[in-house]
Amino acid sequence: MIMIKGINLVIVFLLEVAMLVSYGLYGMTRQWSFLPKLLFTIFIISTAIVLWSIFAAPKSGHRLEMPYLAIFRAGMFLLSAWCLYESGYKNIALVLALLTAITQIVSLFTEK
Repeated sequence: MIMIKGINLVIVFLLEVAMLVSYGLYGMTRQWSFLPKLLFTIFIISTAIVLWSIFAAPKSGHRLEMPYLAIFRAGMFLLSAWCLYESGYKNIALVLALLTAITQIVSLFTEK
């Protein structure tokens, strides 16, 4: 069980990185001029980082407890999958959504 938890935590971390990349990709693929695109991209990534650091970071004083943590993470990851889908990366979005479902279900059983 400890090995499953460790593998799951690694995958969740990789999903966090993918989430930020997908938000950035979504922002920069908008059909706007460069400055609004850049500002929107900075805003969406910064918002995700702030929300994550408050509600999901392991050392946060306001970290959500299970099952709310799994729901929050799933929401953030699924929103990033939607961003990938809207940016034209449909297959990668599907993989991200499937990994989200698997990791958060496993988290419900392995995390406190």
